[in-house]
Amino acid sequence: MTIRDFRYLIAVADCLNFHEAARRCHVTQSTLSIQLRKLEGYLGAECFERNRGGVRVTPAGRELVRHARDLLESFERMRRIGATFKRMHEQEQAAVPVSGFSCA
Repeated sequence: MTIRDFRYLIAVADCLNFHEAARRCHVTQSTLSIQLRKLEGYLGAECFERNRGGVRVTPAGRELVRHARDLLESFERMRRIGATFKRMHEQEQAAVPVSGFSCA
């Protein structure tokens, strides 16, 4: 299970179309389908009903998509926090005077 898998799951739920979701995720439809089948196998639940008429999100899929959205939001918050601390550290390093040198 990866962050990418959760992005695929959300894309299909939003688009209700594997082809459009694959385009949105910049992958082939077969790649998207294979990864989602693996995810469904890992989770032990079918997220989508696939038929000629389109795609429907299952009750389990709705719950899993909700959690996937929460996870991605948390991941993005963590990424932003990390970036903020990195910038702060870089600013601190830039502000530290080098010993042994005088400006006078």
